[in-house]
Amino acid sequence: MENAIAVNNQSTNAVVSPAATEGVTPSIDIRGMNANVLTEDTSTFDEVFEIEGEEKPAQAPQPNQPTQAEQDKAVRVQAILDKVKLEKSKANTGLVQYERKLSVEAATVDSTAIAPKERKEYVAAFKAGVEKTARSTLEMCRVVYEAEQSLDKFQFKTFCEEVGLKDYSSTVRKFSAIGRVYPRFIQYVDQLPASWTNIYLITQIPADAFEECLTKGYALNKLTGSKLDELVKSTKDINKIEEPLSFDSKNSGYVFAKLLFTKKPDDTDWRAMEKALAEISARLPIKFVINKEAAEFVKARRDQRYEQIKQKSRGIDLKPDLWDLGAEANAAYKVAERTATQTEKAVITV
Repeated sequence: MENAIAVNNQSTNAVVSPAATEGVTPSIDIRGMNANVLTEDTSTFDEVFEIEGEEKPAQAPQPNQPTQAEQDKAVRVQAILDKVKLEKSKANTGLVQYERKLSVEAATVDSTAIAPKERKEYVAAFKAGVEKTARSTLEMCRVVYEAEQSLDKFQFKTFCEEVGLKDYSSTVRKFSAIGRVYPRFIQYVDQLPASWTNIYLITQIPADAFEECLTKGYALNKLTGSKLDELVKSTKDINKIEEPLSFDSKNSGYVFAKLLFTKKPDDTDWRAMEKALAEISARLPIKFVINKEAAEFVKARRDQRYEQIKQKSRGIDLKPDLWDLGAEANAAYKVAERTATQTEKAVITV
């Protein structure tokens, strides 16, 4: 390599002095170099050759490399641009955007390591959990019962509000009923069901049937379904027609029926149902409470269709006289016939 490089000044034979070389730019004879040095290696002279005794300055940061703050700023700017672009796309289409969200259950990944157990261990653990739940229910309901018996009406109402209950609700009434039989039921807590609603139903069966179950060793948690309903009905007062009906305090009425679609409903079926129920509600002391989630779906579909119609009907005059309002409305709709002369008033025909 030393033979391949020759440093020349103005004269190759002249003796080069240190003072003379300070203001002269050296040149490099590359005729004897390997071709690979020129074509593949793009390093500078200072990067390839080291001059003895010369101290290299510290390498300055590359001006093209952005700092961390600049990168963060670029990310924020891009996010804003994407948001603006999305808003513009929504404005251009004019359609309401609907996105299905991911539920907590679907988004949860269970990575907990489960230690395998025998089937008998799982059965014992489950029954222990049921017993704990039943015991907790009895103790909770006993608190409600004692509060109702000890506090005045205003204090009891405040107590219910502080624990998230309504003093006039059926839930408080049932809690109080369970709390009343606490001394009797706590002895057989291992036989009670986990659900507090089923525990309440057991409090409503005939007393002799309850004693018979205990005498014959029949577990109380086996009293479910039709048998439990049959026993409860035998204690009802048939003179009170509202007795078997649950009272909906939120909507202020007795729940007496259930409405069902006998086919998969569409938008037309839903609209017809609303009209029919509105007619019945106007004639009878009946209030229909529609499923809230289904009503929200129908409203969202109507909004979506409305937005689509606006897009398709741009530049088209609306003509209410041509609208189909339904058979009943169309039959009663009053059509105005305008006369030929402007001085005469419009004649209304039915």
